[in-house]
Amino acid sequence: MNWEGTWVNVRPHWTNVNNERHIDSLFLTQDQVSNAKAVLTRTLNDLGLFDNQEPNSILKEFFDTYKNMLAASLANAPVQKDVEYEEYVELLKANKNLILTGAPGTGKTYLAKQIAKAMGTTSEEQCKMVQFHPSYDYTDFVEGLRPIKSDTSDQIGFELQQGVFKQFCEKALENWEDSRKKPKDISAERIFKEAYERFIDDIRNGKIAGNKLPLRSEDVTMKIVEVSDNNNIILKTTDSESNKTYTVSYNRLKKLSETYKDLKALDEITNIYKAVTEVIKGCHSSAYWATLHYVYEHYVGKVTADATPVEEKNYVFIIDEINRGEISKIFGELFFSIDPGYRGESGRIFTQYQNLVVDSPFNNGFFVPENVYIIGTMNDIDRSVDTMDFAMRRRFAWKEVKANERLGMLDSLGADKTEAITRLINLNAKIEKIDGLSSAYHIGPAYFKKLELYQKDTGQKWELLWNYHLKGLLYEYLRGSDKLDANMQLLKDAYDLIKRDQAESDGEN
Repeated sequence: MNWEGTWVNVRPHWTNVNNERHIDSLFLTQDQVSNAKAVLTRTLNDLGLFDNQEPNSILKEFFDTYKNMLAASLANAPVQKDVEYEEYVELLKANKNLILTGAPGTGKTYLAKQIAKAMGTTSEEQCKMVQFHPSYDYTDFVEGLRPIKSDTSDQIGFELQQGVFKQFCEKALENWEDSRKKPKDISAERIFKEAYERFIDDIRNGKIAGNKLPLRSEDVTMKIVEVSDNNNIILKTTDSESNKTYTVSYNRLKKLSETYKDLKALDEITNIYKAVTEVIKGCHSSAYWATLHYVYEHYVGKVTADATPVEEKNYVFIIDEINRGEISKIFGELFFSIDPGYRGESGRIFTQYQNLVVDSPFNNGFFVPENVYIIGTMNDIDRSVDTMDFAMRRRFAWKEVKANERLGMLDSLGADKTEAITRLINLNAKIEKIDGLSSAYHIGPAYFKKLELYQKDTGQKWELLWNYHLKGLLYEYLRGSDKLDANMQLLKDAYDLIKRDQAESDGEN
């Protein structure tokens, strides 16, 4: 066996015993030739592979040597590119925004996900997909007011909540900014985050719930009550007259910690209200000062964290069926900020609810971070939607995904692959010859993959595929046109690989 992209191998050494070939030992090598030089050789007996015992020291040495050789080889190996998607990746990197358009069934959504993967996205945080539809709007995509239940009562109120794209951009921005921070700052942030998490864990576990916080004023005392569902800390005054409740959020507390970095800095504040509200506006200053003081005093000193630099990552946002939504309504003022020429802070805009935005890196306006890429998919021939307007079109690069470029999708059909490709190509060639149709109306390989549903019906599978998956789509293409029945028969003949004479073919339109 060998690791992909390297020539680090575990190879067997064969011997003849009573005219039968057996493996008597294994050896490590990093040569690609047949007579490769062994770096380390051990017999099967020494390795103890079949003794039903725990791994012995010889096997551990053999495996550790293999790992060390592999690590050294990978460190010096050139970066492997996914050639199949390289063209799309380069197009997306150059333009920031990409639309994949083409005939139905060409696998555009799958292709978009593969492009994102080739861009290095490894988690849902880095790659998010939504599907537009006529009811999708600005509040879903950017931000809007949503009903919420109060943390402290049964009353229902309204709160500004971020849409899926703004949430996505916030994660991307965090990575973008962290990748440019100094190791000392990275370590401090990680320590504070770990300290806060231990703090809220102790509250939930009842270890410190009810503890009083260190307020400067002796007239009012405040105690820790609980942690809300979204990890905010709930505090309450203890005097019977006021008995007020306050909420402290992590993001705002973290922002305060970036200005006042330790206990000494907090204790040196002379005017708590002025100092705190200058950093985090619209809050109960004493509650935040006291909570931060408590975290510094009881948790931060007990936590350590590494200062490993953060790697800048790509974030890919996929919009499936992008033209099925009302684009102007969904994007609103983001038309400007998604422009490739205005990525980053140069494209900062004020959203419709900007005056309500707090506790966010976009407090001073929204922008699309430079490490965010957008892929949209669409069918130009979809009659149920309008085409995209020119203002949106010019902000995207456009790439047509053709049916004959995606034939690899049919590899799973096994022995039926060749016939499926022949039928598909023959059918699409006939579609182009019918008046009013073009390559945009081709049938994509995804429709032929449905043949897998009928593999048991060997004598009828092609007919079942036509009746249940292709006939209805082609009828919609031709509905209302002249010679509907005749053209449907022509397409069926093409699908069935039936050749018609030249006279019929010439008169088909």
